[in-house]
Amino acid sequence: MSDDMGDLGELRRFEESVRTSLRDQADMISPSHRLGVILESDAPRRRTGYWLIGVAALFVLVAALSVGFLLQNHTVATGSSGAAPAQKDNAARVTPAAATQAPSSTTRTTSLWAMPLYEVVTGTSTSPWLLSRTFVTVPDPGDRVARTQAAIAAILSGATADGTQVGAYGYQQPWAPGTTATITVTDSQIGIVLNQAGTSGLGTEQQAIAVQSLVWTATAAAQLNVPVRVEVAGGQGAFASKPAGSYSRPSSATSYTELVPIWVDSPTPGATLTSPVTVTGQACVFEAQFQWQLLQGSTVVTSGSAQASVGCPSYGTYTIAVGTLTAGTYTARLYDLSAKDGSVAYETRVTFTVA
Repeated sequence: MSDDMGDLGELRRFEESVRTSLRDQADMISPSHRLGVILESDAPRRRTGYWLIGVAALFVLVAALSVGFLLQNHTVATGSSGAAPAQKDNAARVTPAAATQAPSSTTRTTSLWAMPLYEVVTGTSTSPWLLSRTFVTVPDPGDRVARTQAAIAAILSGATADGTQVGAYGYQQPWAPGTTATITVTDSQIGIVLNQAGTSGLGTEQQAIAVQSLVWTATAAAQLNVPVRVEVAGGQGAFASKPAGSYSRPSSATSYTELVPIWVDSPTPGATLTSPVTVTGQACVFEAQFQWQLLQGSTVVTSGSAQASVGCPSYGTYTIAVGTLTAGTYTARLYDLSAKDGSVAYETRVTFTVA
């Protein structure tokens, strides 16, 4: 009888150790645990009667059921590497993995802007200086004030903000080194205040074209055809013949008095192209016709005549299909012949590369 009582006490102690072990294991359960590991028992083993083996088996069964229940509930709360039970609601849940993930990087792209510049260049025998339009691709400064500021800065210095030279064929610089400007833009007027006057020794027509270079560039950059007030800080004029005041672009019917007869929109100076090559732009020439050559060094590769869509005094568009070219550097020469004696009245050139 005492042996039976001893065995019973031993059984109770075994039962209590199993319960304690179950509680400890339940507290330690995580999604990576396996049921087979939990079921392995380190409890002391001793010889008992067959009836004790049956009782132990019963406790093992209870333990398995309890652990399974605890494991299922613990998995729902923390998530696991396997499939989790379906949620009963659609609320977003943040898991530990999601909380520790680094934010995904955002790809930022810089938009580009075709900055319009009306540069002073060598003109004709009757107009020594005229304006030639060109476009320079730069990072977009943003609003119309910043765009106007960037374009005027390029006209005054002859370079973009990153140091790229912008001078077109026959380029002339009427502004002294170090000339800067402060820009204001409203819907009714653009203001340009220079820190110093223009270069001395220029003729009256040259002074006029220098100021109009600022006017055409500012209105094109701001996309506003409004008067432009040009002055030097303190209220002085930019040139002796150009006092501080408002200046405007001429009407479309008389714009040829300030613009070159032919300009090239594409290719831009220094551009790299692939064949076939096409040259496009605008022209205001007699009977809408002018001549062109494609040069490689001093060698004429090909040549011909071009026809603008309309004759002067209006500016018409033109397209010249140069054709397929081998890799190398080329210069497109476009020129207008005098109706009086057949001499070259005006010419422009643009150099580009074919890859």
